[in-house]
Amino acid sequence: MKPKHHTDQDPISELEVHFTASEAFPAFERLCLAASKTICGCFRVFDPSTALHSDEAREIGTTWFELLLHVLNRGVKIDLTVSDFDPIIATEDHRRSWQTARQLAALNELSTGARLTFAIAMHPARVGYVPRRVLHAKTADELEQTNADPLTPGLDGVELKDDLPMVPATHHQKLAVIDDEALYIGGLDLNDRRYDTLDHDQPSIGTWQDIQAIARGPVVHAAAAHLASFQAVTETVEDPPPQAPGFLRTLSTKRAQDLIHIAPKPLVNEIEQAHLDAVARCRGLLYLETQFFRHKPLAKALVKAAAEHDDLACILVLPAAPEDVAFEGNEAEDAQFGAQVQMEALEILSDGLGDRLALASPAKARPATDEPDTAIVHDAPLIYVHSKLSLFGQDEAILSSANLNGRSFRWDTEAGLHLTNRAHVAPLWPRVFAHWLGDDAPDPTAEPRAVVDRINTLLKQARDTSPQDRSHFLLPFDPEAQARLAKPLPFVPDEMV
Repeated sequence: MKPKHHTDQDPISELEVHFTASEAFPAFERLCLAASKTICGCFRVFDPSTALHSDEAREIGTTWFELLLHVLNRGVKIDLTVSDFDPIIATEDHRRSWQTARQLAALNELSTGARLTFAIAMHPARVGYVPRRVLHAKTADELEQTNADPLTPGLDGVELKDDLPMVPATHHQKLAVIDDEALYIGGLDLNDRRYDTLDHDQPSIGTWQDIQAIARGPVVHAAAAHLASFQAVTETVEDPPPQAPGFLRTLSTKRAQDLIHIAPKPLVNEIEQAHLDAVARCRGLLYLETQFFRHKPLAKALVKAAAEHDDLACILVLPAAPEDVAFEGNEAEDAQFGAQVQMEALEILSDGLGDRLALASPAKARPATDEPDTAIVHDAPLIYVHSKLSLFGQDEAILSSANLNGRSFRWDTEAGLHLTNRAHVAPLWPRVFAHWLGDDAPDPTAEPRAVVDRINTLLKQARDTSPQDRSHFLLPFDPEAQARLAKPLPFVPDEMV
């Protein structure tokens, strides 16, 4: 069965897939340096002080500020949207976005012709009045701990007695269109924190596994239309462009009446639906590499498909702990609830698939030293996974900014690629296997159950081997650490995390 919207003309004529920023950042630099007319993009994080890595860019300067100045002075028009965040609940994220605004404003002043336009864009949805009042005391406590400064405009004039706004969603996408000819898209934002290599040989807190692609073909026009419209769509000013082959979105809007709802109004859930449809179509081996696995409908769909098809098996790679839990020791209600939702989703998957599931987390092949306990998996420092890649056999894949959770599937603004050409999908299997398992990697085209059996054997062998003697990165995911943190949060929707 062909995926929905399959056409004889491939929406993606050319595809490059880059693993980690060590591959993606230089490719993005070269792409922007080659621009002759326009660069249009939206990122959750975009820091112009990020270091340059390609030889071509380093001939110009040392940071993205200098690269963008060089491109602007050649006459290229640049339009950037950077996400903004709830100034009370996510003060540091809010402050970082407005730091970027200052940098971009300075960049425009220094350039010839002022061809840079930019926006710091907060999702327009707000938590409804009733839950805002119920949560007012908690929000006010958060406000008391914030420090207002020129980089926190959302805190200007806000007082504890006010009806404090709460922002439930963000623009989480990471994409750019260059000259209406090339699309840079995936899970990778732009700052030095995101930089890592395939060796992951820096301290654990500096690791960041991510995947980004460069695509050409008709899909570029769909991405450009999305970039031109998503803010108006979320503001309910415009209808979303129709679904386009090869391009997937999540879009939600503000509600006309926000009395009782915590959630924004879901509008487009193409990424969620594409996952559910692909699972139903898949025969054989699935591979999911994600920051979170918290979507119970997807877990149930996988279990249903496995019950119907004996040859279906699944490999799931995710970090041993969320970033804030691993490196900041977060044990607040949001972390507890996130652990609860993920634990429930993984239990559905594990109970339903049994030995047809390989559940893995990566870690460095050395003993833990001064890492916090929350950043250690089977005596080794964890490698942080932020990728969003789903492979469904040899013929279908989804590469996007969306995690496998309700927030990414229904609330946040997300964008990604739907790959339905075997020539694009099949090469990704040996790449992910070689990255995590090196010379130990099994043949991904072998019988699916045998592949999962072999990987589970490798996981157990690695667990029982001293960290310094391990030959690859993957270890069994440890559900006990998650269970210790997990705690339900009544009346809060799963999509919150």
